[in-house]
Amino acid sequence: MRNFFKSVKFKIVMSVLAVLLLGVFVAAVSTGGTGPLTNALNFALTPLNEAAAHLKEELSGFFAGFRSSSKYLEEIESLRDELNDCREQLADYEKLQQKLASYEEFLEVKNERPDYSFLPATVIMRSGADVFETFTINKGTADGVAVNMPVLSGENLIGVVREVSHSTALVYTLFHPDVSVSAYEIRTREDCYTKAESAVSAEGLIKLMGLTRTTPVVSGGIVCTSGIGGIYPRDLIIGTVTQVVGSESDISAYALVKPALDYGRLIDVFVLTDFEEKAE
Repeated sequence: MRNFFKSVKFKIVMSVLAVLLLGVFVAAVSTGGTGPLTNALNFALTPLNEAAAHLKEELSGFFAGFRSSSKYLEEIESLRDELNDCREQLADYEKLQQKLASYEEFLEVKNERPDYSFLPATVIMRSGADVFETFTINKGTADGVAVNMPVLSGENLIGVVREVSHSTALVYTLFHPDVSVSAYEIRTREDCYTKAESAVSAEGLIKLMGLTRTTPVVSGGIVCTSGIGGIYPRDLIIGTVTQVVGSESDISAYALVKPALDYGRLIDVFVLTDFEEKAE
């Protein structure tokens, strides 16, 4: 077999085939490619041409889909930005509503007590892990705030200013052991005073001291400031009695009082800078 491929006959056959193929090519060029052999070749290559055309369509669809996906991603990002803007606007709207509600409540108090002079303030910081709910407001000596000024929310007493800087003030709430307020229960008119203790403050309650063992004060009673001492005006709401407990050591009793407001959720408050019975 090897001798055949090296023989003169094989070389002659290959030369003839080469001449014939060249002739077919020349004929195809000269006749526009419409000869029988050309047609046969085209027929033989038809599946390959169809596969190439199909592949072209698939690739076109793929890149078109890729472009569409990119466009969709851009639209999604745009919608996400619009949604975030709407959320921010909604949060601002809710804050504005809360502020307006706070102002409306205090204006009602102002109408009843025209002698009140007050300064609106915003809670800007809270003491972390503090059972006393101490917080800082954005008003200070530059705004006329001073130590021992009461801090209110509507007709509710929140606490008192204890430290002041040029532009801020630290507020101790009724939960703080350093804050004690002269008070009375509005139904019985019995005089008493508040006293904060850490364990009780941790439960969101304040002790009401100075009650007699036979006190008529009962659960559900409203406790207000009495005005004694001149630091706090009379008739500000402190909270509601939840329980009356008799002392085991003497003839006195005390009550547990829950403040009317959740101090941890306060945002807008008012500093009472002056009132008629204020101590000099």
